[in-house]
Amino acid sequence: MSAPGVPDVEAPAAAGPAQTGSPVKQPPAGSHWDDVKANRKDVSSCLVRQEGTVTLSWSNLVVTVTDVKGNKRDILKGVDGYVEPNHMMAIMGPSGCGKTTLLDTLAGRLASSAQHTGDIRVNGHRSKLTYGRSAYVTQDDVLIGTLTVFETIFYAAKLRLPQGMPGEEKLKIVNDVISELGLESTRDTYIGTWHLRGVSGGQRRRVSIGCELVTSPQLIFLDEPTSGLDSAAAYYVMAAVRRLAEHCRTIISVIHQPSSEVFALFDKLCLLSDGYVVYFGAANRAIDFFAEAGLAVPTNRNPADHFLHVINPDFTDSDDVETNIQTLVKQYQASNIASHVRDHVKELEAAPGPVYAAGSAGQPSVVYQTSVLTYRTFLNNLRNVGVFWMRLAMYVMLCLGVAFVYFQLGNSWKDVFSRAALLFFVVAFLTFMSIAAFPAFIEDMKVFMRERLNGYYGVLTFTIANTLASLPFIFLISVVSTVCVYWIADLRGGGEYVIYFILNLFLALVTVESLMMAIAPLVPHYLMGIAAGAGMMGLFMICCGFFQPLSSMPKPIFRYPLSYLAYHTWSFTGFMQNEFKGTTGWGCPPGIDGLPQAGCPPLDGQAVLTYYDIMNVDKWVCLAILAGMAAFYRTLFFLVLKLKERKMT
Repeated sequence: MSAPGVPDVEAPAAAGPAQTGSPVKQPPAGSHWDDVKANRKDVSSCLVRQEGTVTLSWSNLVVTVTDVKGNKRDILKGVDGYVEPNHMMAIMGPSGCGKTTLLDTLAGRLASSAQHTGDIRVNGHRSKLTYGRSAYVTQDDVLIGTLTVFETIFYAAKLRLPQGMPGEEKLKIVNDVISELGLESTRDTYIGTWHLRGVSGGQRRRVSIGCELVTSPQLIFLDEPTSGLDSAAAYYVMAAVRRLAEHCRTIISVIHQPSSEVFALFDKLCLLSDGYVVYFGAANRAIDFFAEAGLAVPTNRNPADHFLHVINPDFTDSDDVETNIQTLVKQYQASNIASHVRDHVKELEAAPGPVYAAGSAGQPSVVYQTSVLTYRTFLNNLRNVGVFWMRLAMYVMLCLGVAFVYFQLGNSWKDVFSRAALLFFVVAFLTFMSIAAFPAFIEDMKVFMRERLNGYYGVLTFTIANTLASLPFIFLISVVSTVCVYWIADLRGGGEYVIYFILNLFLALVTVESLMMAIAPLVPHYLMGIAAGAGMMGLFMICCGFFQPLSSMPKPIFRYPLSYLAYHTWSFTGFMQNEFKGTTGWGCPPGIDGLPQAGCPPLDGQAVLTYYDIMNVDKWVCLAILAGMAAFYRTLFFLVLKLKERKMT
């Protein structure tokens, strides 16, 4: 029994794209896609587990989550199954049935709040797939919005393809991927941000898939690949993925309510409801299975729609649906289909094939990846108005404002106080404005997590590249801010002192950005990160020595260790040393009556530093301490990410 648009086949050798609808575009001759042409001549060789292919199997898979009250709930309940090379499997079911949980468990991406039991094997060997051992396309398209479609796929190719591969060949692969996914018309269009008009949601999804296709991976996981696509685009995309499967690739996809044409592209179907397997087997045989259960597909109805309709308790009579689910589960568990699945999984365990190894072979060196990623990040920073350019405008406004408030300061004691206040403003509030870049960094972190899990590059590469790409922009902010405030306020003249002012502000900005970078992996949302960073910087401001002399602070906590841990302390000390050390001619503090003290000789800079209880530390040593703090925070960021990575593996 068969429905329109669903070929009546059991083995993958006879399956293929549906014959209805628009024809699928064929790849160009002699291209990277020659090995994924729409034919199945080599199916038999795929089923013999040759080196490099992947047979994924799982048995008695149970996934349990614990809620905030400590109650445990099973999301998956004893799921068995397998997928062999040249097969494309659909995981279907109503919302909340465990589709994505099954996909994430198989891909080694299960959330830390969930635990699973049961066996997952790759070619019959116990294995965990993560960090580049498989390709995974997420439901959310996490892409860099300031890059074009071509640049996005091109940089993915440069980061993942062998370093020795000629550039022309990499370019050809990228062009073939763009052509295969129907993205030629949007090749030079930005992905899109809040200020850049970009591609549509469906095109973003195809770009996400294209980033994974550049390496022609052997095992691919797709989470809702047709989300956001119309029916024609969905078929076009899935037909391209189908062709990839037809050269010994293994593909597993979560898909929700596919059209009959898209459904016909799948070899296997895993249908779930409430964590139970309702059906697992050849996709085109599911119609017969439902008919035997008394739930035959009505004439002219899409089989996939019917399957979901009869097992979805959310919007229909729940009693009838529960009866349907129980009937189907019992029928499946007692069927020859389920026995065959269990027996075949045992056969794979008893006679394992070659050990599957993928991910690191042929990847570029760390130095090469760092250079590519640095340039890509620099390009993103250059184009993203919200990362540095709006901040630069904000710094110009603030510096001009404070410069004219403290316009042309003199040498009186009031002017000494004003100079100290101006320098504190630079240390405290100009650096505090760096917190505005935190949301943009969180977006970079999302891209990093997607690319890291798919094996693009390592944590060290990301840490170094992000640092190098940001330094030119931070230095530009430091120079422009100095130009806006230094001479208008008439701070200490001399080239050495101007250069020091720039370097001190630069290192303070680098330090605070490094601090926010270290906070990022520890918080679940950017608003919490901003709150945590603002709280820490506010506490550091109190302890830096401007509001209260260091020697007068409570020694526990505030003096030791907070005043030494605060980057404000060292930056303010350096600024004050730069402005006053070695100078003379400063006016005396006023007496009790508020009038200048009679007969008081002009003070030298050391007297001013002593009055403010400034530490006797060389100003260049302060710069070295700031540089060390920045390095410490970035190292801390690296170690936290590595620790989280180790927990996942």
